[in-house]
Amino acid sequence: NLFVGLMAVTIACLCSAFAGVYFEFVLKRPTNDGGEARAPVSMWMRNVQMAFFSICIAYINMVRDSDRGVTGLVDENNDPVIKPFMHGFTGWVYVVVMLQAGGGLLVAAVIKYADNVLKGMATGVSVVTATFFSMFLFGTSLSIQFAIGAGVILVSVYLFSNDIPAMCKGKVKQDEHVEMSPMLPK
Repeated sequence: NLFVGLMAVTIACLCSAFAGVYFEFVLKRPTNDGGEARAPVSMWMRNVQMAFFSICIAYINMVRDSDRGVTGLVDENNDPVIKPFMHGFTGWVYVVVMLQAGGGLLVAAVIKYADNVLKGMATGVSVVTATFFSMFLFGTSLSIQFAIGAGVILVSVYLFSNDIPAMCKGKVKQDEHVEMSPMLPK
């Protein structure tokens, strides 16, 4: 159903935008200590706080799921053999876990030192870049819809990075070389 799909995507986009803006608000807001404003809590402390709640939720789900890891085999006492907690984890799984953790820290750093809009732009450019390289490396074929979407992303990044209204009003000479403004503050 097209309507249900569009509504689901719209709700997902709104939830993602709200979560990004709220995360930026939480990360950058000053803390109050008895009415006296202090600097915001460090990014590392916020990550520890969020990880604590994630660990609590995962532990509750692990305890609640009592038949976790039953292999269907029995031991010499006819008790079911239960798989160990990290059964099936290989070196590649640890690599993926480390990459995901590093990506989370990188997102937190981008939000702390830039803003949520820049994070969205960087995500869009990374998708376009990864797809561009996969086209050459793996022979991925691209559709016209992807080409239009990639064009919209790249034009939006250009417009976001440059002061176009100032150029149109004549404050910047047309023949002057305009560089992209730096993305991160100094």
